[in-house]
Amino acid sequence: MSLIIFSHTDYSVLWPIIEESIEKCKIQNLNKIFCCNKTKIIKPNGFEKYIEYDKNLCYAERWTNNILPFIESEFILVVHDVQVIINFNEKFITNIIEMMNENNIDRCSLNVFKGIDLIEKNNVPLCNLNSASGKTFTPYDVSPSIWKKNSFKTLFETFPEETYRTSENNDFLQTFCKDNFKCFGLQKDYKKIYYCLNRPHVEDFKVLYITIKNEITFPLEVYMDAKDDFLYYSNKYNLFEKININKNYRFILDIYSPL
Repeated sequence: MSLIIFSHTDYSVLWPIIEESIEKCKIQNLNKIFCCNKTKIIKPNGFEKYIEYDKNLCYAERWTNNILPFIESEFILVVHDVQVIINFNEKFITNIIEMMNENNIDRCSLNVFKGIDLIEKNNVPLCNLNSASGKTFTPYDVSPSIWKKNSFKTLFETFPEETYRTSENNDFLQTFCKDNFKCFGLQKDYKKIYYCLNRPHVEDFKVLYITIKNEITFPLEVYMDAKDDFLYYSNKYNLFEKININKNYRFILDIYSPL
């Protein structure tokens, strides 16, 4: 499997954080790949491969033209730069890949959902996103996910003009995923859910959503269960001096409701 961190130089202030967080991502035969636009800025250490894309291409074409042709793995874990990995459990990720193989699953979101069409292995339940509800779009979103590389490639060959921000809102894209892919996500069970900016994750793959639109979000309570992680990184890397603060995110707390 390949772990792909997709980034852009606009977010290079986060690269030292990515370098630190990527150290905890350990799994047998894991290829860590860092992708960004062409730059002379020093990239974070800890990756086996570095791929540069043409920033003039849209999000979809960056993947199909510049990135995926150089990925050999059958499965890819796609994570974006603002999604800082806090916990990475090797057995948990391996188990999901085994279930994807055994059940011919194209995509598994690492967010938590409430579904009715379930599968389970080694105490890790997954649900079919076509009949599930959660805190994100279904069956496709840009949250951290494990994909079959060829399915991911097919998606953006079919929708070659998609941008990062528009893809989730494209009803045709969502319908295509529903009709052509088997998309699953983590099923809510008895284990604690860790929220950050209202996004639910589990301890085995805990994520800090560190900025929105390249801004720190206030009040800090919106970081929820990842607030301490945010403070750790923001203090260590002086983020308050480097990134603008937006104080208009209280609505996240106002609309919060647990799964």
